[in-house]
Amino acid sequence: MDFEAPVDAWYVWVGVGVVSVTLFAFVLGLPSQPPPDATKAVNTIDRVAGGTQESAARYPHDAVEIKIDTRRVAMRNDGGTTRESVAFGSLTPVAAVENATIREALDRIVHGQRPASVVAEYRFGTTTLLSAAEQTRNRIDREGVEWQRADGELIVRRIDIDGTSLVLVDA
Repeated sequence: MDFEAPVDAWYVWVGVGVVSVTLFAFVLGLPSQPPPDATKAVNTIDRVAGGTQESAARYPHDAVEIKIDTRRVAMRNDGGTTRESVAFGSLTPVAAVENATIREALDRIVHGQRPASVVAEYRFGTTTLLSAAEQTRNRIDREGVEWQRADGELIVRRIDIDGTSLVLVDA
């Protein structure tokens, strides 16, 4: 008995064509890049938040969108979505602050300006700043946050205002 298929038979060529098209479709369905690394982002946050002094750090990432709440960071791009929880403290995402003036002040602080000089320039007390941060965290814990466009770099800064530690995060 002969079990070999003749190469010039039409059904062999149809089978090869079907396998080729299936393999091509599978390859096109693969992601073009790996998902962003939320674990490294959270490790950066934990290094800053877990300290006892004021500090700051930056983490460059390839996420297209990011979601930061008070305890978790989620990042996504064409390669997929990753999520990770922080181990230290409660985060204050600067972009989630509703008051535009306070959000601008916190943005300047998270990007490296001294908190005392920023508060003096905006002419509101430190209690106003701390209260807005607390209200933002409470609102996020109640309602959650939406995905936002990421700019390619996560910035975290731990500051102390009037004896209260604040972990600011911007992406």
